[in-house]
Amino acid sequence: MVDRDQIKEQTAMDDGTTASPELLMLKRAVESTSNGICITDPRLPDNPIIYVNPAFMTMTGYRADQILGRNCRFLQRDDRDQSAIQMLREAIKREMAITVTLRNYRRDGSIFYNELTVSPVHDERGRLINFVGVQNDISARIEAEKRVSEFYSVISHELRTPLTAINGALSVMADGSTGKLNAKALRMVNIALDNSERLIRLISDILDWKKIESGKFKLKLGPAHPAEMVEKVIDAVRLLATTANITIDKNIMTHKSIVIDEDRVIQVLINLVDNAIKFSPPASSVTITVDCPTPDTTRFAITDSGEGIAQKDLKNLFKLFQQLDSSDTRQRGGTGLGLAISRSLVELHGGQIGVTSELGKGSTFWFEFYSDR
Repeated sequence: MVDRDQIKEQTAMDDGTTASPELLMLKRAVESTSNGICITDPRLPDNPIIYVNPAFMTMTGYRADQILGRNCRFLQRDDRDQSAIQMLREAIKREMAITVTLRNYRRDGSIFYNELTVSPVHDERGRLINFVGVQNDISARIEAEKRVSEFYSVISHELRTPLTAINGALSVMADGSTGKLNAKALRMVNIALDNSERLIRLISDILDWKKIESGKFKLKLGPAHPAEMVEKVIDAVRLLATTANITIDKNIMTHKSIVIDEDRVIQVLINLVDNAIKFSPPASSVTITVDCPTPDTTRFAITDSGEGIAQKDLKNLFKLFQQLDSSDTRQRGGTGLGLAISRSLVELHGGQIGVTSELGKGSTFWFEFYSDR
């Protein structure tokens, strides 16, 4: 901090005036930042720009003498039918801060996407004296998001549809509807069927994650009964459990209904039970428990007697595309998405999810929801 009592001199500014070291420090900071910064004066006609930093000029391609004295709208040229522009005008009219994304044009005519934050500046009497605009060129991010969106569209329409048709054809062949297959042919069809189902699950997981990540995922809330949900989960995993020689036990300690998106919570339960089955030794059991640790909390827990998880790995379990042992997980059909999606679905309900585990003694994955009671 500057000791004002020790300041004996003023420091020269670029325009020949003097300023304190504090003001000079602020000026240098503004001129050194990579964000474009402009200041306008709403007390003058048309709220003209009265200051721009070097980053603003680099971003737009204009010189200072081509910018100062003009309203910022010149950066949109004739592309002014943008909803963000009307939002910006309203905020300026109300002297409110706002952040918007605008399509702007550089001096050479090329487009860049500008994430603009505008803030009002008031004097000690509360009178509006300036607006400060901080600009960030997010063109690369917008382009990346566009490519990701196109990628998800391809996955959704160009991959899922033919895969579903292939899966259906293989299912018909496997159940003998198209004629009896010899043992070798049936084995090959079942391998293809298993892998097509795995690809369909992966595509569904990717699309679910995209919706969650974009904030477009909406829950369909309604009353649900835990005991009925557990029965549906057991029915869904019965074939996998039988094939793996795993017994599914249930321990229902509450019959109180809860308000949730039942289909999505069942999706979480199936994912956790599937994982428990895949990582449990043959002839062991997996237990689904539902209880109320407090009057306003409903907890679901899935306990196995598998190999357990090292403490150092627990923090990575619910991260996107995290697999503790990639080779082993691939052999068991993992995608690296299930636990991340499960965490997001639980958190969308306002709940939380976690795990307790000990090497050699198995794991318990749990999640809980809270009521208003």
